Amino acid sequence: MAKNMYALTNPQKSIWQTGEFYKGTSIENISGRATILEKVDFKKFEKAINIFIEKNDSFRLRFTLEKDGPKQYVEDYKEFSFEKIKVSSEKDVKKIEDALSNYVFDVLNSYLFKFVLYKFEDGHGGFVITMHHLISDAWTSGIVISEIINIYDALKNNEKIQDEKAPSYIDYIEAEKEYQNSEKFTKDKEFWNDLFKTIPEVATIPSSNPSSLSCKAKRKQFVLNKGLMDLIHDFCKAHKVSEFNFFMGILSIYLGRVSLLEDFVIGTPILNRSNFKEKHTTGMFISVVPFRISLENASFVNFISKISKDFMSIFRHQKYSYQTLLEDLRKEHGNTVPNLYNVMFSYQNMRSNKQTARTNYESKWLFCNNISDDLEVHMYDINDTGNILMAYDFKTDKYQMEDIYSIHERILNIINQVLEDSEINLNDIEIVTPDEKNKILYQFNDTKTDYPKDKTIAQIFEEQVELNPNKTAIIFEDKLLTYKELNEKSNKLARYLQEQGVKCQDKVLILADKSIDLYVSIIAILKLGALYVPVDIEYPQERIKIIIEDCKPKIIIVDEKYRNLISDQKQCTIPLHNLNKYSNTNLQNPITSRARGLYNLYFRFNWKTKRCYCSS
Repeated sequence: MAKNMYALTNPQKSIWQTGEFYKGTSIENISGRATILEKVDFKKFEKAINIFIEKNDSFRLRFTLEKDGPKQYVEDYKEFSFEKIKVSSEKDVKKIEDALSNYVFDVLNSYLFKFVLYKFEDGHGGFVITMHHLISDAWTSGIVISEIINIYDALKNNEKIQDEKAPSYIDYIEAEKEYQNSEKFTKDKEFWNDLFKTIPEVATIPSSNPSSLSCKAKRKQFVLNKGLMDLIHDFCKAHKVSEFNFFMGILSIYLGRVSLLEDFVIGTPILNRSNFKEKHTTGMFISVVPFRISLENASFVNFISKISKDFMSIFRHQKYSYQTLLEDLRKEHGNTVPNLYNVMFSYQNMRSNKQTARTNYESKWLFCNNISDDLEVHMYDINDTGNILMAYDFKTDKYQMEDIYSIHERILNIINQVLEDSEINLNDIEIVTPDEKNKILYQFNDTKTDYPKDKTIAQIFEEQVELNPNKTAIIFEDKLLTYKELNEKSNKLARYLQEQGVKCQDKVLILADKSIDLYVSIIAILKLGALYVPVDIEYPQERIKIIIEDCKPKIIIVDEKYRNLISDQKQCTIPLHNLNKYSNTNLQNPITSRARGLYNLYFRFNWKTKRCYCSS
């Protein structure tokens, strides 16, 4: 008998495209575990899972490729027999978790779920499940565990299982088709296209590594204890905002400050289930909306009140998919429009039925070790303990574990400040923690440490290049240089300056904004034993001219846009160009002890940390 074929829903289309881009990975897996903390009747447990699958047609969805693209159909129910494994320790269960969460599904014409049942020697046990995102979302995950436990409860107590099916995912497919031909679809389209008439720059949390196309990721999870969450709950209740609004505000402040942006987007998943029936339907409903943030010089409480108001507006237009919006924007602005965000924030309010179930059990969600965004922050309390778990999923090519610890500490620091003073101005919120401030003010500025007086700073720097050639030496905005690249570029500039007549103890004046080329210039000057003379571009023009006249520099390194401030002096302009003909090897000229003393006045170096601090 021919199957009824259905188009993919908009949430499914987004999942399909991501899966195609990262083909051969487990990036679209949703995995979890339920452990029954008492002796388990595994025949009834397996039967409970089968009854659940029979009742919920999304678990019997299969996908195929037709001429006009991917389609889906519902397979008739058949009884499943699941793998059962005897385990002796949590280490054995962890192996099952890792195998299933990293399992790569064959999406076409296959069932997109796997269960493995496990049993401890004392008779207790449970199951690990992995589901493809095409048939499930985070909300569905909660339904799966709760309903299977409920059915198992009934079977265990010899109660009759009701025959009616669960709400069908096909009904949602039909409802979405109606929506796309409705007046509401048109109004939602107008709302989103108006919101993104201009395209903001993509915000990112800086790291020591560049991004890559790899989706490999790790998860680091922290607990926000009930005491802290009670304070946050009271704060939100007093100011009539949700905890989602609160944490969105906290993350926005941090992201905006570290990325130096006031207008940017954070992705956030929304339930996308508009009625009671849909909230009890398994399947892929959740979609991600681009939440546009505008950081203004306002109090924190006013800021999160605005977030609350903006989100309510977004909520009314949530059914218009993000993928459709991107298609609109690319038609309007060209295919150069990227993803609008690379940081996502998820505040999940789905909980298991642990508190009301007759069977004592625990559940947890597992990580598939792949993400498409640089960083995803998830907050949830699936077991309804009052403690919130804060999970950071991060690309391992972008961040290291120490970066995540630092991010979390700074976020906690912001939370503490706003809880202490809800009217604190956003500009007055300190991002760095007290410990970091102490290091910056005291440890990094501790110049009393002994250092090798027989070596110049340039020589010390070159030693570090030899030791760490491929480590990141400098990051500025979206650009970075390794030690090797920084050294080679400064060697080329030093040789150019030599060609312009710069010698040891000559003065070289710099009139430029901060940039990578600025720091390349400073190191090049030090390599020559010349004296670096910094000038603040905020000085009045007359003062700058007096400094130049008094200094009589051999050459001025100047930003192109400030060339009007100087007259006939010899110049080298930033950005640095036309240096390829010069050698990138280290200079061999010895530098006198007198020259060493001169430029040490202008360039500070911490011998403990091997970090440079320029007087600019």
